Amino acid sequence: MKQMISSLLRYRTPSKRDGAKLWKLVKDSGKLDVNSPYFYITMSHWFSNSCMIVEDINNDRIIGAIVGFRQPEHRNRLFIWQITVHEDYRGQGIALKLLDELASQSGTEYVEATISPSNAASRRLFEKWSAMIKADMIKSESEGFGIELFPEQAHEQEDLYIIGPLKNIESKKERNDR
Repeated sequence: MKQMISSLLRYRTPSKRDGAKLWKLVKDSGKLDVNSPYFYITMSHWFSNSCMIVEDINNDRIIGAIVGFRQPEHRNRLFIWQITVHEDYRGQGIALKLLDELASQSGTEYVEATISPSNAASRRLFEKWSAMIKADMIKSESEGFGIELFPEQAHEQEDLYIIGPLKNIESKKERNDR
């Protein structure tokens, strides 16, 4: 059953206590590659500033998340590893708001994501977001992860997309200062 957005959605960075819930959200999505619970705990702990969750306070559960990290060689780039919204809450702009919230808090100039050719929904999400914030979205011709890199070539290639420069996203502090 589809839930309606309530005024009681909270967007925040995760803590290590959220790792198991984040793992369950990804597992239940049925669409994303599921990493170990340990992965989500460590990402929620050591990389919390490059991740974002949204929770429905009424139901006391995490309903959406971004798992990301800053590239060591390019601190101004935020790589989005995974983004998901619980199926009951999809189609209501939550993923777009997650991207806004994370990008505005992190001082990011560019957002990067790899997207497999068959993942039209993910590509549409990033295209819509880049149009909303008036930033370019380009498919890199020289980067990404080819099928030959995956064990037994059991995964589609992942094409690298770059969004930016991000100029039109106000930080949360700037919005609150008005």
